Amino acid sequence: MSSVIKLLERLGKDAILSESATSFEKAISESGLTPELITALNNKDVKSLVNQLDVCPEIVCALLPADEDEDESEQEESKITSLAQ
Repeated sequence: MSSVIKLLERLGKDAILSESATSFEKAISESGLTPELITALNNKDVKSLVNQLDVCPEIVCALLPADEDEDESEQEESKITSLAQ
């Protein structure tokens, strides 16, 4: 897997590799990847790459508000009550 990561890093750093088809194919052939990975990269088949590399591209994040302290909520209620009067 490290050879794939090194290749992807190289592709990200060098814009010429992404623009030139011959440079792209040469970089892939020199990387020592399996024939299946080479085919997937040449075809730009993301699903095949995800399956072969066994990666989880879906990242989920959730943020939950913190619970208020009881003292703070009581103080806020008393402020609201005093303002309402």
